[in-house]
Amino acid sequence: MKETSNMRIAGSPYPASVDEIMATLRHSSLPTLIVEGGDDVIVYREIENRLSHMGISVFPAHGRPNVLELFRRRNELSATLKLAFVADRDTWVHTGIPREYSQNCLIFTHGYSIENDVYVDGRLWKLLGKKERFCHELAEILDWYALALSRHLSDQTLSISDHVNAILDCSHEKKEERLRLTEGEAWPHALRTLLWKKYFFLLRGKTLMALLIRNLKGQKIPYNDKALLHSVSIRPGKFLKKISSDVERCFETMGVER
Repeated sequence: MKETSNMRIAGSPYPASVDEIMATLRHSSLPTLIVEGGDDVIVYREIENRLSHMGISVFPAHGRPNVLELFRRRNELSATLKLAFVADRDTWVHTGIPREYSQNCLIFTHGYSIENDVYVDGRLWKLLGKKERFCHELAEILDWYALALSRHLSDQTLSISDHVNAILDCSHEKKEERLRLTEGEAWPHALRTLLWKKYFFLLRGKTLMALLIRNLKGQKIPYNDKALLHSVSIRPGKFLKKISSDVERCFETMGVER
């Protein structure tokens, strides 16, 4: 099997299911790096290029749940198939990685998601001219995010993925409604303080990147998230290099030759 950027059922517009990906992997002999897919593929393609001497193939699995399910079911595949997995740390950046997912062949981002690692590696805040508006809007986002996240950690059906424009551009009444506590609920002061100190790693990555792009509009150079991901991935810093080295080490331990 040679990977394709969008593994789909032949003739179908829908992404392949986990069962279908498993069926494809059963016919593979390449060392394969399974990633979430979507924008993160931009970053992992560079790792694939960097490790081309090992013949590693990147395989988008269409989402973090699929990556984790494929990891759980990896023993259903041939022991000769060399597999490694990379996934966003997601809210485990707050709660810790569960023991069943603490394996060398399953690599996580350092921050909430690959966008956070890119933001820090690329020092993307330096693209901002005056930072006053960004800081003001970041504070408003973190007020909402702290409360939304505290609720989400208790009930994962509650969303933390609202778009920054929906949060920042809504009416004053809607903003008050978003921050209104329910009966018996306490304001998450400690979480809000932690988020402010380490927003670059702890705020949901797509939210952080959307806030950055919103504040970069109007500059002479047009920016978008995909271009920023690509720009940083070809000049990786500490955190993207660590993912790359962890992937390389993982395949080396499996006997994949240089």
